[in-house]
Amino acid sequence: MYHRVLSRDEAERKFVEPGMYVSPETFGRHISLLNDLFTVLPLWEIVSRIRDAKPLPPGACAITFDDGWRDNLENALPVLRAHEIPATVFVVTDRVGTTGSFWPDEVSRRLSGLERPDRQEVAAGLGLKDSDGSIHAILTYMKLISEAERPGLIDRIRRHSVDPFEGDRELLDWAELSHLAQHGFDVEAHGVSHAILTESTEEEARNELSFALRTLRDRGHGQHGLFAYPSGGVDKEVADFAGDAGYSGAVTTQTGLARSSGDPLMLPRIGLHEDISSTELEFLRWVPGSDSFGGR
Repeated sequence: MYHRVLSRDEAERKFVEPGMYVSPETFGRHISLLNDLFTVLPLWEIVSRIRDAKPLPPGACAITFDDGWRDNLENALPVLRAHEIPATVFVVTDRVGTTGSFWPDEVSRRLSGLERPDRQEVAAGLGLKDSDGSIHAILTYMKLISEAERPGLIDRIRRHSVDPFEGDRELLDWAELSHLAQHGFDVEAHGVSHAILTESTEEEARNELSFALRTLRDRGHGQHGLFAYPSGGVDKEVADFAGDAGYSGAVTTQTGLARSSGDPLMLPRIGLHEDISSTELEFLRWVPGSDSFGGR
């Protein structure tokens, strides 16, 4: 599981949330190792084999990207093409081609411009008691708030801060997604608005799932009916909603290996980012099975 591929300097300049990016150099090392140690398949093939109870080759794995960032095109695609490796990108349909960022990124940027006492004051105003004012604590709290309540909290933060990158377009547009699709990427769904489905009403969750798939298929994407749960928000009920909406497989943010006996609508992944996998040794530590399949 990847999100963004950009340099550490760029990530720091844009206040990218920790754990959300790898550098192009790190990503290149990852892909070389995955190519050497594993059998990289498109995600849809793994899902299909699990659903049909067909065996997978040793070391089968798939590469996924969440959200649909432009840096996936600029920095990830050249590496993947060089190794002829497929990938899946999960996009938020209402945000394709728009400016600005997702609310966690916006909140991180806005809070980064405030001194700690000011962040503590903002946290208290949000209802977060005894906060140390850390950005991580505020983000964690806001992810637990219902989808209906969160916009009001974001507006409160906006009144006390600025986003220096508000007008930038950091997300892929439809033409760029079509370019990715022509060069080894499957474009699949990550919801309509990136709402956390476990914090949504049933109607909201079902709409997020069905409308996202419909929009993608209207544009020639979403052919394999795959979904990534925003912020990993899934339980058995939400997974059932995904099946009802026509998805054949879905991925979570739960760390683990997919099993042939597992639920194809609740597949775990292994999240890799710069802070934990910038060296080969760290990669081998975090990716189970790499020592077995590659003889390392």
